[in-house]
Amino acid sequence: MNMLLMMLLGTALCYAGMAGLSLAMPRNYSQLNAAKLSARNNFVLRVASIALLIVSLWPVISMWGVVVGIVIWLGLLSVAAVMWVSLLAYWPRLATAKALGLSVVGLASCVVLWLC
Repeated sequence: MNMLLMMLLGTALCYAGMAGLSLAMPRNYSQLNAAKLSARNNFVLRVASIALLIVSLWPVISMWGVVVGIVIWLGLLSVAAVMWVSLLAYWPRLATAKALGLSVVGLASCVVLWLC
């Protein structure tokens, strides 16, 4: 598979995972919703975000191996976190919509790649 596509897939999943972890905090959640974050929604956000971050390891490890893949994944995680924080500060609704879209596209891509 193409190296650039795998990096983009890993970055997309990292972005969605970091967005979910950030929105699991009541302060960030209150920027987008007037309603208070319930304990159940908080738990679901955290579990889904951690699952996205774990799945984001798969493309880089399959491309570069375990040792180099984890190092590249940490770099992608940093890039995704900076992108999320930058967008959340100025365009919070766009940042959230982007995270939702990237999680759907990223997971669908992982399923397609796994089946091929």
